Amino acid sequence: MRDEPRLLASLHQRLSPSRLAHSLNVADSAAALARCHGVDELAAYFAGLAHDICKCDSVDNMTRILKNSGYTFLDCECGNAKLLHAPAGAEFLRLERLCNEADILNAMRYHTTGRAGMSLLEKVVFMADLISAERDYPDVDIVRKLAFADLDGALRYVLRYIISDLTGNGETIHPNSVECLEWLDSLP
Repeated sequence: MRDEPRLLASLHQRLSPSRLAHSLNVADSAAALARCHGVDELAAYFAGLAHDICKCDSVDNMTRILKNSGYTFLDCECGNAKLLHAPAGAEFLRLERLCNEADILNAMRYHTTGRAGMSLLEKVVFMADLISAERDYPDVDIVRKLAFADLDGALRYVLRYIISDLTGNGETIHPNSVECLEWLDSLP
């Protein structure tokens, strides 16, 4: 079950104009990647729209949503809005009955960290967030081309960069990201 009209109303209410524009761009990128890689385009579009639904929430609200759902917090997640908004968004969608499809909820939950054993939809949403139209980091054109040509290769490329960047800045790396990269590197 997906309730796109209610999702759109909620996004307009909850997100800043720039975050809403980003979500619309991610939805478009997710749909395009889905067409290219044989994934359900409507599911990808919906997950792309929804992926940052809690991004503008306070850490306290994200924490409350997750505690109420029985979420088990890792130390690196506590107080970290960058990491909490993804699982909080998935739980928000489930609790508000905006979506009950496990693959879409997982695509939202892991769009910032990745995880070992990601589904194709999860990979599409993860990459769509990084290649959306407004993104302008130095390698974005390389990542965009790679995402359409080799989804797993694009994931490896960005995860290596993210892990290296976080390590260089002395920041904590979510274990899901490390496990995701190790899993991708073990694939044939």
